[in-house]
Amino acid sequence: MRRDVAFALALLAALGVDAAQAADNIVPVAVRQLSHGGKCNKLFVEVTVCNAAQQCRTVPDVLVDTGSPGLRLKREALGGLELDAVRTEDQRPLGNWSHFGSGELWGTMHWAQVRIGHLATTEAIPIELFDRPSPEESLPAGYGSADLRGKLTRAAGNGILGISSHRHSPYGYFVFVGAGSTGGSDDWAPVRLDKVRKLANPIMHFPAPYDTGSVIRLPEVNWRHGQRSAQGWLGFGLGPPTAALFPPGSRVIAHEFDRHHRIPVTLAKRRLDVMVDSGTNLLVLDLEHLGLARHSRFENCYDPAIPTPIALAVRCAVGKVKLAHPLRVGPADRLNKMYRGYAVLPTIASWPDPRKVIKARKKKANVLGLPFFYGRSVATGLRGAVNPYVQSAPEGAGDKGGAGAMSSRHGFVAFTD
Repeated sequence: MRRDVAFALALLAALGVDAAQAADNIVPVAVRQLSHGGKCNKLFVEVTVCNAAQQCRTVPDVLVDTGSPGLRLKREALGGLELDAVRTEDQRPLGNWSHFGSGELWGTMHWAQVRIGHLATTEAIPIELFDRPSPEESLPAGYGSADLRGKLTRAAGNGILGISSHRHSPYGYFVFVGAGSTGGSDDWAPVRLDKVRKLANPIMHFPAPYDTGSVIRLPEVNWRHGQRSAQGWLGFGLGPPTAALFPPGSRVIAHEFDRHHRIPVTLAKRRLDVMVDSGTNLLVLDLEHLGLARHSRFENCYDPAIPTPIALAVRCAVGKVKLAHPLRVGPADRLNKMYRGYAVLPTIASWPDPRKVIKARKKKANVLGLPFFYGRSVATGLRGAVNPYVQSAPEGAGDKGGAGAMSSRHGFVAFTD
């Protein structure tokens, strides 16, 4: 604990962040491997959960995910802490079946007060607890073809902190209708829930002014060779509460999300809709028009002979803005470093899986994953929150926007360049 405090104070000094200000709403995060030869580009934070009796458990190594809403924790990471189940009005337990880019996650729902650093939700909120796969368990019909639970318990930490622009996880709820405590797939039935019982984005239950969104700040990293780890910050509350996470004089580019959580960008003169997602550990981009070589073995990655800069532009309030710092796509063989303990590999990129599309628009799912976050401050605003960032202005990061400040229908992203 003393080492963690010393590390936090050292980072605060480097950022010029006042320790008193950061005590409540700004916490350290780290990109690192949880075991030798583990995954790369995974961002972790520490989360505390408490039950109704105010018995608490601090859970380390929880993945920070701006692409999903809700807290999902591995049950065994709670060390035996009991949390009350979320139930229907007739006292039947509830579960959730969530779809992620790499698979599906099933777990039961429970009430917990959530604390990150010294900032706690004002009340208990629904969270999800998941277990390791077991042949004796009861699961909804059809679940299990892409079961993500085993993968999470092996390499992705103790859970997922979902802090996207969504306030609740919208779908995938089931009620247990069996007679006993266990049963078969027919004992779980789909159900529609009111918002009170849905998995909640913890941010919306933080006290004001910390309930509007989050900011992730990660340092510049060695894009030529990668790094073993990187330390950064996660802050809550947009505008003045997290202004210290934006370097003085930095240009801030902001854009509203569409209803699919995407923004339009131009990559090397090609228009794409992209998700900005800290929970995806690589760049997933349709760069077919550039003719980049592809690697046959490393996760369908692009494999140019040398790191290749990719120009990126975003259209915002003042027009189309070309980013000063391009994306870089490097040789896929650099993934070999992952097996030598390198957690930070900023040039790893793959092409979109043709089976994963935005159904309503039949477009490929392009993602600016964690490599996009290196060297930037990236804010994610909740739906209904006011966008406080001056669009593409050279000064005033974190200041209240003037006439341009307005409530966001689908949420927004803002980032430095």
